[in-house]
Amino acid sequence: MKSRLKLSLFFLIFLCLASCDTTSKDSNTIEMHFSDIDNFWKAYDKIKSIQSHAERTKIIQKDYIDQSSKGLKLLIKKDKLTAADYATFLKDTVFFNSIKQVTLDAKKDTLKIRKHLRDFTRLYPKAKFNDIYFVIGQFKRAGTVIDSSMIIELEKNAKSEHTKSAFLFSKDQLNNLNDHTSLIPLVIHEQVHVNQKNINTRTLLSKSICEGSADFLMYLQTGKFPSSLKETYAYGEANEAKLWIKFQTDLDINYKYIKTDWFYNYDRKDIPPDLGYFMGFKICEKFYNDAEDKNKAITFMLDSSNSQELLELSQYNGGL
Repeated sequence: MKSRLKLSLFFLIFLCLASCDTTSKDSNTIEMHFSDIDNFWKAYDKIKSIQSHAERTKIIQKDYIDQSSKGLKLLIKKDKLTAADYATFLKDTVFFNSIKQVTLDAKKDTLKIRKHLRDFTRLYPKAKFNDIYFVIGQFKRAGTVIDSSMIIELEKNAKSEHTKSAFLFSKDQLNNLNDHTSLIPLVIHEQVHVNQKNINTRTLLSKSICEGSADFLMYLQTGKFPSSLKETYAYGEANEAKLWIKFQTDLDINYKYIKTDWFYNYDRKDIPPDLGYFMGFKICEKFYNDAEDKNKAITFMLDSSNSQELLELSQYNGGL
């Protein structure tokens, strides 16, 4: 009798856990966390006039890093962020003073962001959602997804006509920062990554499809690119056939040797950065435009890990 009761109790607990998944959220119930932004500026205001590197580091550790949200903790671990490095970056008070208000004003966009996330379910009805964390990082990425949590680094998304830098950035390097109007497109780009399954970015083609499909679905919904990519896409459109020839050649080369021709090459003077995003975008665009069932095409982009199959199905030929 006792064994039956134990078995019944176990079964009831199992059913409850299965049906009461508290981690499941939708576009209306996710939270957008800005506590790291507030904590960062409180720490910054304390240290901006302090010269001692050790003292600056101590304050940043106590008032910012030790107060980290879940999202900032994940970013700190992934990017190996340290209080000492923040203390060095924050010496450029010209830059940080010029972006402060823009980062604080990002809270005003929560309703717009939620609306676009809600609209994303029209593109992909099976969409899953997780909380979004807005943080100040160390310029390594505009946004990322770690363990299904979306993290947006506002120091990379707060450029305005008032943005200046004493030593962190040259005038040309400031162009690699996104302006405030890029925030919503960026969130949708990262939302695509949240929903991509079986992500494989170990080859030029797979990396291009991964990022290009995120940009394509972002553009399909918002009609916008992040400001730092506008030059990339303008150059790509003007040189599509030439880029396609090089892309096909590079597909047979070890990715690590040609990575800087296509991704994260912000110091290149001869070409704009991230042309791999453009190539992946064009492949996905061709695949989607030719598909009779657009919803199935989107689902295939998000669910498939076979980038070669997607390329072949698209019959993309460099716009020719």
